[in-house]
Amino acid sequence: MITRLNVSMPSEVVSKVKKFTSKRGVSRFLTEAANEKIEKLEREKALEELLAAPPSFKFLKGKNASARWVRELRRTDNKRLKRIWGKRV
Repeated sequence: MITRLNVSMPSEVVSKVKKFTSKRGVSRFLTEAANEKIEKLEREKALEELLAAPPSFKFLKGKNASARWVRELRRTDNKRLKRIWGKRV
């Protein structure tokens, strides 16, 4: 659905918009610009929410914590495979 909108803009901005669009392309240009701005604001809001959230992996603190965690996962996988298949993987 299309809705008409009457907006006030500085004449310099209107001149620049008209410079880069055809006479009938102004609405499309402004729609795309508004969508880009909305997407940017939504990304910023999502990032702020993510940064405000508590950490998901509290146990991964300190230097090389993630590497130690991955090594431990691999070690337990090898134990499991040895138990299942009866050999070292």
